[in-house]
Amino acid sequence: MLNIDEPAHLQPKFALFNLGFRPFFLLGALFSLISIGIWGGFFFGHFQFSPHGDPIWWHGHEMIFGFVMAIIAGFLLTAVQNWTGQPGIKGIALMGLAIVWLLPRILMLNNGWLPLQTVMALDLAFAPLTALFLARSVLKVKQWRNLIFVPILLMLTFVNGMSYYGLLINAPELTKAALYCAILLMVTVVALIGGRVIPFFTDRASEWERKPNIMLLEVSSFASLALLIVTVLFQQPILIQIAAAVAGLLLLIRWSRWGGRYTLQVPLLWSLHISYLFIPLGLLLIATGNHFSAGLHGITLGGLGGMILAMMARVSLGHTGRKLSPPRLITIAFMLIISATIFRMLAGLMPGHYLPLLKVAIGSWLLSFAIFLYHYAPILFKARVDGRPG
Repeated sequence: MLNIDEPAHLQPKFALFNLGFRPFFLLGALFSLISIGIWGGFFFGHFQFSPHGDPIWWHGHEMIFGFVMAIIAGFLLTAVQNWTGQPGIKGIALMGLAIVWLLPRILMLNNGWLPLQTVMALDLAFAPLTALFLARSVLKVKQWRNLIFVPILLMLTFVNGMSYYGLLINAPELTKAALYCAILLMVTVVALIGGRVIPFFTDRASEWERKPNIMLLEVSSFASLALLIVTVLFQQPILIQIAAAVAGLLLLIRWSRWGGRYTLQVPLLWSLHISYLFIPLGLLLIATGNHFSAGLHGITLGGLGGMILAMMARVSLGHTGRKLSPPRLITIAFMLIISATIFRMLAGLMPGHYLPLLKVAIGSWLLSFAIFLYHYAPILFKARVDGRPG
């Protein structure tokens, strides 16, 4: 393959815009600290603020389309270079894309700075631009298998637009359904990526031997998630419970084939397995019809937040030329994000203890991402230790 990158000695020492994971992991992790800090401060009455929409909508929207979307974009824009062999977005183009993500996060904080329609237009541009950069590389090599992420990003744009439209016409049920659909679309992304990398990493770093995929199980798992998204979109409670039960069971069976019990000595592995487990567990709680909040937060904090923390910790080491040996405190961060998930789920299950459990969950989340940033921010700024581009 022709080397189209600069030689090692010409690689810039300031490497934040060398590859997609760098700015988006850094900004996403930092934003998770700021946004949860603001939400916790507001919820417990320490201060008031007036974001677009209202504080509850802002919290849900920004954790989904701010935090999670940033990490998904960073991962996909990095992974597509490995998948296709095509150079990833970097430099000025990557900086511009990061600004497109960042501006709505800032402008959303105060409804008096710019009209909602202007902020909405900026925010809705991010996922399609990410899809465009992704599709450009995939189409060049006709790697159709990885094109699946493009329509998912476009569907995320659609439901994001729905959430804004619900605000504009004062239709809270529509807004809520849009945000729930967005969570499930992001679960689909995590399930797709997790099904590839978790068994692969486990096979390489443990005594477990990877088993071939059962195609019927794979197809059924994603079909059930698609059905769940449709039932949520059309707000059919009984069908939501049925679809959540089917999806939860299928994803649990799928996860059980990935050798989790062989990973207890490897934090970069067990963190992935345990975090992913919260997705089927959350879906099964939703299926009961009585514990929607607990199930939803199990999915978002554990299944999305936990997987994000574990993947950022691994990808940031591997793609900067470092050994896959995270700092010891990162293991504590993994434990904290799992604790945050459990306490937040318990808050939904035990209303009488809601406030103290919520405080512990918020504190655990903040500390886990603070540990990540303390150790990984310098890594994301600096060039690869092996002198290679990226």
